[in-house]
Order: sequence, then C-alpha cells, then structure tokens
Amino acid sequence: MLQSLKNLPVILDLRKTIFENKFSSDENVNYFRGIYGSFSEAELSSPKTKPKGYDNTESASLYKERTNKIYSTDYPVLFWMNNYKTDIKKVFDFGGHIGIHYYSFSKLLDFSGIESWTVCDVPSVAEEGRKYSEQRGAKNLNFVSNIQDLSDQDLFLASGSLQYLDWEIHEKFFELKKFPKYLIFNMLPLHSTTSTITLQSIGTAFCPYYIRKENDFIKGLESIGYELVDLWSNEEKKCHIAFEKERSLNYYRGLVFRFK
Repeated sequence: MLQSLKNLPVILDLRKTIFENKFSSDENVNYFRGIYGSFSEAELSSPKTKPKGYDNTESASLYKERTNKIYSTDYPVLFWMNNYKTDIKKVFDFGGHIGIHYYSFSKLLDFSGIESWTVCDVPSVAEEGRKYSEQRGAKNLNFVSNIQDLSDQDLFLASGSLQYLDWEIHEKFFELKKFPKYLIFNMLPLHSTTSTITLQSIGTAFCPYYIRKENDFIKGLESIGYELVDLWSNEEKKCHIAFEKERSLNYYRGLVFRFK
C-alpha cells in the first residue's frame, strides 16, 4: 500500500521535485537521474548550478584522501597486477585522476619493475596531478590528456572511468599501432540486459554517465583479439537512477583481458 501511495501521480511529482532540488544543489553526493539518448542530451538537461564534467578546478581537487587508502574494491586489481608483474613495465592509467592508484597501490605492490606509470585524464585534472606529484616526489609518474598517447604500454588500467565516455574502447584501440598486453577494468557499470545514458551529480559538477550492456562490452574486446581472463562484482558500488529501478545497478563489474 505504501508503494502504491508513493507512486500516485501527485505524490510522485512531489518526490521528483524534491529530488531535483537535491540533485541541483547538494554537495558531496553521488546522484543519478534521467534516461537520455546521447551525452549531449544529458548535458543539456544539466542544472545551471554547477559545471559539466571533471575539467574544472573544483572537480580536479577531489579524491586526494584516496591516494593514501586501499579500498576493498581495489584488491582484485592488486591481485592481477601482482600476478602479471613480470610482464608489466609500463602502465597506462586511464581516468586515473591525480594518480590515485599510483600512490595507494604502491603500499602493497612492488613497483621496482615498473618503468613508467602514465595517467590519462582531462587537462584540469592532469595539471593538478602534476602539481601533486611534485609535492609527493613521485617517480616515473606522467600525465597526459589524450588516449593517443597510449602506445607501447603493457597494461591498460581503467578503474571507474569508462562510464564517462560515449565511445567504445575496442573501437579506439584500432587507432593504436600496438595493443596493450593486458586490460584491467574495475568499478565499471555494466547491465545484464540493456545500456543506458544517465546524468550523474558528483557534488562539484554534472557528468553524462554511460551504463553499458555487459555482453556487448565483452564481445567488443574479444572481437579485436582479447580473451576474458576474470570477471568479478564490486558489490560495494551501486548505481541507483532515481525512479528508474529496472535500469539501476546493485553492483559494478571488474574484468581482466589478455591479448591472445
């Protein structure tokens, strides 16, 4: 009965109005709302109260506390990086922000065999990462803002980043002269039956957000010569799109691929 009352037209409209006010103004939040046909459509629906995307000073300044902490969702990545450590000398950390995993993983991984760790992120974040690396005295840590700099790399790592792209990674790899040996994806929103573009509030900005269909994502990478090695669930991470239960996620995914 309570659920029926919540969905009465008048009450549902009131709930949506209250949520929209929170979505527009709340900080330090992780809200999702709306279903859109494209990233541009999602951007157009953004409230005017905050910037769009991560390429701004406020968003670039996020997550510094994460550089000193290992999260439970990190351990599968740590396991596979350690498993392949003799083959990994060059890491391309796509969407790695200010080098979060470079700093945090160094607490548990042996980095002596890694010659370079390159973070690819938007210009504002990359610039903040360079400044932060100077403060921390980081070695072999580089920052770029173009995926075309992905060349002759051993590992392509993407943790919590592909959802901010409206193109497919297997299609972008076709532009490379040489594919990475290994791919590790983590904190990736994949749905069992459908794909969805929604809009996320990260507190400092609004970001179009792409939930891919799991089977399509895997088949895309297999089509260019990769084989799936491992697949796991990040059960600590959820994506609840307001008023869209069927398109929401109760867990994210992690995957490892190896080039055959």
